[in-house]
Amino acid sequence: MVFDYKKQIWCIFILGTLCSLYYLTHQKIVVDSLQLLERGFWFTEGQLFPFGPRSTNTNYVFGPFISVFVGIFLKLYQHPIAPLLGILSLHILSFWVLLKIKLFRPTPGFSLVFLTLFWASPWRSSEVFLWNPAFLFPFIIFFLYGVERNFERKDFWGTFLYGVIIGLSAQIHNSFLIMIVFVMVMFFRKQMKVHWSALGLSVLVGLCFFIPTILVVLNHPEILVQNQGPARLFGNLLTGGEMIKGWTYWLRYASLYFGSTTFQLPQIQFSQASVLEIVWFGVKWVMALLSFLVLLKANWTFFKTQKKTKLHHVVTSAFFCLVLFSALSPVPFNFWHLYLVFPFTLIPVSFYLQDKTHTLPWVCGYFLIYTLVSGSFSYKHDSSLSQRESYQHVMNNREGIRAQFEKYSLQF
Repeated sequence: MVFDYKKQIWCIFILGTLCSLYYLTHQKIVVDSLQLLERGFWFTEGQLFPFGPRSTNTNYVFGPFISVFVGIFLKLYQHPIAPLLGILSLHILSFWVLLKIKLFRPTPGFSLVFLTLFWASPWRSSEVFLWNPAFLFPFIIFFLYGVERNFERKDFWGTFLYGVIIGLSAQIHNSFLIMIVFVMVMFFRKQMKVHWSALGLSVLVGLCFFIPTILVVLNHPEILVQNQGPARLFGNLLTGGEMIKGWTYWLRYASLYFGSTTFQLPQIQFSQASVLEIVWFGVKWVMALLSFLVLLKANWTFFKTQKKTKLHHVVTSAFFCLVLFSALSPVPFNFWHLYLVFPFTLIPVSFYLQDKTHTLPWVCGYFLIYTLVSGSFSYKHDSSLSQRESYQHVMNNREGIRAQFEKYSLQF
């Protein structure tokens, strides 16, 4: 049975959405999740703590976005499922925005491969999760939509959009710097234009986001240093190993070797457990290694044949951002630190497989199996745990939250 292009798009969308729903409903409330829920709960109490969770070995991420976003959804329904559905809504919106980005659909085959690897992959589908990096996937798509609108001409709304997204991303994770560097590289390579009035307006809007944080810092400047851990810019450049580890994510993101929080053996509780565990372990590593071989060939072919094309300029600019950020980072890398380069890593393999779309059903099947296994038991997921009970612990800890946040909060 041969499906037309639109039906295949819908199949990809449904598969990725179902995978996200499976991960969402089986999420554990881990320490990172509690940080979001505590800020959201405090917001429902009429108090705004205008800082996000601590970034790795550094201070709080500045800005009220996390507190407001999670708090609004908890006001609607006092359960972790509410902000999780809010995150899923952002992801779903980004899928339909992605369909409007011409860069990712030069041919129908390219588009199908790219959408499958972006939307249905556990890298993305498992990140409908209560922690900061979950927002990076939709934000990078909104950012790229704005950037593309400025490829051929100055576009007010395109520039304003990516400027505002940078301002929001700055409240999510320090890797937002990748967006800034990408725009600068593309601009100086004369691959995109900038509408300066729109950029100025977006900067003003971005600064407005931080007004609550600025008010708190002016009254309590000690918050700038009280949580600071040992972190030096270009720390990874000096150590070398972590910088090289960062470079490897160019292949790892596009591969079938997923993040450590979903790359675990399940706890299977029946007589053939050991056999099944061994089989699953073998399947995972075979699929991972085979995908790396395909990726090496795909990247070699892409960089050899696509010189001076728009795709080539975008990919090389993104790769430069990855190399620079890997050296610039002051902390050891974790897999979520470079999520903003994820869609770019899929371009070479999408180009390579655009005439081999018959492989996609097998890839989708593997994604589905992987989701069912890792969504049932992994560091971030467990089908037996109660999210409501975890949130009840947050509400019962009101005095502890007050002691932690009240001094640096704004009442509204």
